[in-house]
Amino acid sequence: MSTPPPVPNAQPVPDMVELWSLRADTLVELPDTDEGTLVLATRWGEVLLPAATPVLCSALERMSYGPVALRNLVPAAGTEEAHREHALLDRTLEKLHNVTVRSLSADGSGPLLSVVPLASDAHFHPTRPQADSVLRLSSYAVVRSDTKDLFVESPLCKQRVVLHRFESASLLCALAHPATAAQLAARLGLPRNVVYAVLGHLEGAGVIVRGDVSRGDVAFAEDHDPALASWSPVDLMMHARSRLGRDDRLVGATGEQPRESAATVPAASAHEPIALPHPELDEILRKDPPLTVALEARRSVRSYGARPVTLAQLAEFLYRSARVRTMAAVGSEDPRSSRPYPSIGHSYALELYLLVSNCEDLAPGAYHYDPVGHALRPLDTEPALAGELVGQARETGGLCADPPVLVVMTARFHRVMGRFGGLAYSGLLKDVGVLQQTLYLVCTAMGLAPCALAIGDSDLAARALGLDWSTESSIGEFVLGTLPTEESGMPSNGTGWQERCRRVLELWSAHTRQHGDLRPTAH
Repeated sequence: MSTPPPVPNAQPVPDMVELWSLRADTLVELPDTDEGTLVLATRWGEVLLPAATPVLCSALERMSYGPVALRNLVPAAGTEEAHREHALLDRTLEKLHNVTVRSLSADGSGPLLSVVPLASDAHFHPTRPQADSVLRLSSYAVVRSDTKDLFVESPLCKQRVVLHRFESASLLCALAHPATAAQLAARLGLPRNVVYAVLGHLEGAGVIVRGDVSRGDVAFAEDHDPALASWSPVDLMMHARSRLGRDDRLVGATGEQPRESAATVPAASAHEPIALPHPELDEILRKDPPLTVALEARRSVRSYGARPVTLAQLAEFLYRSARVRTMAAVGSEDPRSSRPYPSIGHSYALELYLLVSNCEDLAPGAYHYDPVGHALRPLDTEPALAGELVGQARETGGLCADPPVLVVMTARFHRVMGRFGGLAYSGLLKDVGVLQQTLYLVCTAMGLAPCALAIGDSDLAARALGLDWSTESSIGEFVLGTLPTEESGMPSNGTGWQERCRRVLELWSAHTRQHGDLRPTAH
């Protein structure tokens, strides 16, 4: 029998090797004696391994240095002792599933990829794709780079995949469109066993998904999952990364409160600040309704009365809701302050800018509120840009007219981003929420017409207010004016609290104007 001619450009079949290591933040504390207790200090607490044999101790210590094949960690099979050591290592690695990094290598030339656990209950099991398995990058996967590797994550899984080499990165990119394992091997010119092994690790980690072809067309479960139907990939990732349970980053106050600098604070206005009058506390206590009345009477008002807001009202509104009440002592290293609304870690990253269209005794234009000096600093905002912001607020809020006063809330990101790990931006949004509620209650108590807006244009606000979008950007909006004629609505829950409290609020205002501190009752 003649020998068949060699296949042109035939590729050698590389030997695929699975490698094992411990997360970089896992420390191995060896026992003082043989068969003592080995301690692993992990991201999720200490793990005690009693009666750890010297072989097991050596294996885990070696895994703490980087990826290694299991065959290099224990004696070769064939003896009863080797069998026991293999079984002990297998049981131990199963117990250490949340700190064990699984890597894949071809011919010992360095890892193609690594699968890193991100949660205390993370489990990883590579799959075995077939030649006709249709695969695709998950719609929820996020790919980013660092100095040398690609990182792939998804809010739906509890592992991070690190792509170390071109072969694994090209396979992932090729899965932007559905393809079979065989098609990918042919298209990329990679050995099939490399393709299948990489795909098995990617699918096991959850960053690629397998399609169902049983009905002819390819269907991917995540595309038809009713639990995911209302989520966008961006929103789901933000939710997963701003809560504990699916992320391994340090969360909480991980840095120091930064100081303000020229790089993080906009240049001061050249105009003289407009000092605002301070309201009288006794007068406010005399005329203010109880908290329950303000809570129940609170509503979003999208139309306005004929009378403009006065400068005195605007000053009281800002003083009661957003001024700096106290600051750290002079010379203190603590830059924190206190304001009427709470803020994550006393960071108070929010700043208020006012676009004024109709306010008695205050010229139309843009202003920055100085919460320390209780003053408005005029800005040189182009009227066209200011008008565009106000018009956009009218449209997005469903307002009946241009808002007399638009409050743009911005965040000076440096106050939180370098200090809080894992929750900085979500914390800012919570700050916006509590500030908006404070603005609502103050407006309601004062008899003004409040309304928070659901969305705004950060780029437009940056241009109008002269901000660097990456250091200070708008993240919330609020509008106010004077109250129009009473509106009607469909009551719910049948208790009548809101209507009664609105009536109390009206009576309260009328009686305090006429009779000092006389407190009326609702009938």
